[in-house]
Amino acid sequence: MREKVYSLILVFCLAIVLAGLAYTQIWMSERYREMSEGNRLKVVALVAPRGTIYDSTGEDMVKDVLSFNVAVIYSRIEKMDSLVDALSSILGVPKEEVASKIKKSRAQPYTPYNIVSDVGIEKAIHIEEISGDHPSLFLEVTSKREYLQGETAANVLGYIGLINRPEFERLRPYGFRMNDSIGRSGIEKEYDNYLRGRHGGKQVEVDHRGREVMVMGLKEPVTGKPVQLTINLELQKFCDGLLKDKRGSIIAMNPSTGAVVAMASAPSYDPNIFVDRKRNDEALKVLEDEEYPLLNRAISGSYPPGSVFKVVVATASLEGGTTTPSTLFSCMGKFILGGRAFHCWKEHGHGEQVLIDAIKNSCNVYFWRMGLLVGVDNIADYAGRFGIGSKTGIDLPGEASGILPSASWKKKNLKERWYRGETLNYAVGQGYMLCTPLQIARMISVFANRGFLVRPYIVEKIGDLPLAPSEKIKLDISRSNLDVVRRGMRAVVNDRRGTGMKARQKSFIVSGKTGTAQTSKGKSHGWFGGFAPFDDARLTVVVFDEYGGKGGYYAAETAGKVFNKAKELGLI
Repeated sequence: MREKVYSLILVFCLAIVLAGLAYTQIWMSERYREMSEGNRLKVVALVAPRGTIYDSTGEDMVKDVLSFNVAVIYSRIEKMDSLVDALSSILGVPKEEVASKIKKSRAQPYTPYNIVSDVGIEKAIHIEEISGDHPSLFLEVTSKREYLQGETAANVLGYIGLINRPEFERLRPYGFRMNDSIGRSGIEKEYDNYLRGRHGGKQVEVDHRGREVMVMGLKEPVTGKPVQLTINLELQKFCDGLLKDKRGSIIAMNPSTGAVVAMASAPSYDPNIFVDRKRNDEALKVLEDEEYPLLNRAISGSYPPGSVFKVVVATASLEGGTTTPSTLFSCMGKFILGGRAFHCWKEHGHGEQVLIDAIKNSCNVYFWRMGLLVGVDNIADYAGRFGIGSKTGIDLPGEASGILPSASWKKKNLKERWYRGETLNYAVGQGYMLCTPLQIARMISVFANRGFLVRPYIVEKIGDLPLAPSEKIKLDISRSNLDVVRRGMRAVVNDRRGTGMKARQKSFIVSGKTGTAQTSKGKSHGWFGGFAPFDDARLTVVVFDEYGGKGGYYAAETAGKVFNKAKELGLI
């Protein structure tokens, strides 16, 4: 009886085993086959390098370079101590630090976890040599953005950064991955869709240690398109150097096409700090800097233009017939309006002057009288024609519009009527009006090209495709009136005691206008806007010296240096 019981138990157990085998081999065979294939086949992402950015001569300014990252798969670690020792020796990092980074990979035990980024080619070779003894160790080859010129043109080029979770959810349908980078400012942001390229991938067969045996499928990544700028790197470096330890902006632009040859903004920063994790402290410092190095003052900063704006008031007066080139006003150093004295910058005045003299001397009294004759709304009308108060349309993000005041503007925004004393301020570029340096460059270019308002641009072509021809609008302003103002601008730089004498050149004629704009901080902004050569202008230069004092000093002298350097480079 006992033997029968044992036999029944044995048969029952055998039936369970057979049932289990049948379940595994038959019913679960497909699932286990898929799991086996999943372990044998791996999909490896191939990241697309971003496109190169280069200057007008073809010299690289920004490009992607190879970067080697060390990663581990925690579940495959067999000899922890040996792995830590090897990595510590190769990387030159304390064992405790290496061990700490490896332990963090426990949160994702079955996927490669990056523990060290950008180790360099020599260390990468050593890592590859020991990977056979450590199946948990991987060397990931990716690309890293490198800004070859450091701080040069930083605010034009911009920088890239990793996308965050909300951005990823929004951009995932467009092929983005969680660790992708996107342009955060400048050209990197404006042309991100062209620069970032398209990712690829490969399906590989691996052995039991995770090593690649065979490539089963491959989709090559598509490198981002190269972008050629209108910037001349040599002139750009020169302009950036002139602004060292200053705050302000320098713009050099072709007045006939709007092509920006140089655009400097100071203080600046090194975009490499945003792609090198070892420099996170520097990046944080730049983000918190109260002098705002990330602000492109050329297009995003709005400032009162001061006396540079007088050329627009002169044009409005000549076009409207309120004055002529020979209209004579006397400056005794002050002007009385409503019992209040408004003082010219020259204490004892400039005496009797006609328009060209008033432009040369930047006489406030002359333009106060002229401004009252023209009127606030006519001044606003002509300022708008010259592009003041509206974006230029340059292909960079973050451009400001500035402020174009008028009687109706004040009524709408401040709920107050316009006063004649405010017209005096308006006529000399003070008061409510605010402009960007690029708007001033565009305004000055109208006099350089004799009547056209151009749209500035900074990208010449994408890949092999040139962009559309430059845009320009013919202004309804008589050639003869423009020429009168042009002669005044020539006198500013080339006549004895002209306010812009420091910009004068020996081998060609520079014409321009200085400006000194008062601010609420008690310090003045210095301006100079000019063009050269006089008869065939090929370059407009604007220098903005933030809180730097009178425009006839640093701003004018700096503009002269830019013109001279441009001549050396064959740009004039």
